[in-house]
Amino acid sequence: MFCPRCRAEYREGFHICSDCNIELVESLPPLSETAYEFVDFIEILATYNPADVVFLKSLLESEGIQYFFKGEHFMYTRLAEPVRLMVRQDQMDEAMELIKNVKLSVSSVSLEKKPVEKNDELE
Repeated sequence: MFCPRCRAEYREGFHICSDCNIELVESLPPLSETAYEFVDFIEILATYNPADVVFLKSLLESEGIQYFFKGEHFMYTRLAEPVRLMVRQDQMDEAMELIKNVKLSVSSVSLEKKPVEKNDELE
C-alpha cells in the first residue's frame, strides 16, 4: 500500500497515510521526468536594513513574484556588503513597478531596466 501524495509505503492492514491523512492505493504510477527550466534572476535593490527585507518579502509574496535575497544570512554579521534583492528577470518590470514608490530606510533602488552593478553607489 502506498500514499499517492507523499509516496510512503505501508504494510498490509493500513488504509490511510498517517502523514497526509488520505487513502492509500495499491500501486504508484512511475515518477515523471520533470524538465527543469533555467530561470535567470536579476538584482533590483540592495539594502542594509533587516526591516526592509521583511517588508519587501511580504510585498513580493503577496503579488506572487519569485525572489531571493542574496547574502541575507550574512546580514546580521555586520559585513560591509548589503543584502541584494534578486527577482526573476521575466518578473523584473512587475517587481520594479511594485516597489517604485516604496520609501525604504537605507537602500539603493535602480528604476532603470538594467541590473544594479556592483560599482553603483548606495544612496
